[in-house]
Amino acid sequence: MEPRIRSRDMRLRPASAKDLRRMGRCGRVADAIALILRFLHIWFGIAWIGALVYGVSVLRRTLARVDAATAKELMKKLIPIVTRFLPGSAVMTILFGVLLYLYLGAFDVPYLTGSDWGRTLLAALVLSLATFAIGMVFGVRSAKKILGHLNEESCAHGPEVGALQKRFNLSQFVALALGLVIVALMVLATEGL
Repeated sequence: MEPRIRSRDMRLRPASAKDLRRMGRCGRVADAIALILRFLHIWFGIAWIGALVYGVSVLRRTLARVDAATAKELMKKLIPIVTRFLPGSAVMTILFGVLLYLYLGAFDVPYLTGSDWGRTLLAALVLSLATFAIGMVFGVRSAKKILGHLNEESCAHGPEVGALQKRFNLSQFVALALGLVIVALMVLATEGL
């Protein structure tokens, strides 16, 4: 099969000898850059979605089975870590995803927005940003307020803490559901729709 490349109008055309020489020299470097960006995007994505899965499916069930004093001490130690880890892994996932999207799309806006592949990944990016915003506004903010109450000598704000916990739990479920939709969009994009 004859090598083909995309022209500026997004049509495939046969590659010229000059194109083939340029692709040979640049191809190995380009493949390495794409591999590194893809690896980092996937690595941080696993960390982000994996932490949500762990929190929803394991941690919530475990905390429900321990006494209140133990749960309080555990949460006092976990919340500072979670409120840094989840946003950090989310930001890195989105950052490397954007870089990969731009790199694979050759920084060509008509291709990135005019192809099924580009629109699918653009939808995943918008959904990722929305998921991050939900996590920050409802999840992290609630967790920090809960931590403030946990650090009080004797907290008399039981109903308020209960409402914060419900909001935090809901934000985790919503973020996880949206994260799974984002993963599905990634799979669709890699399969060429």
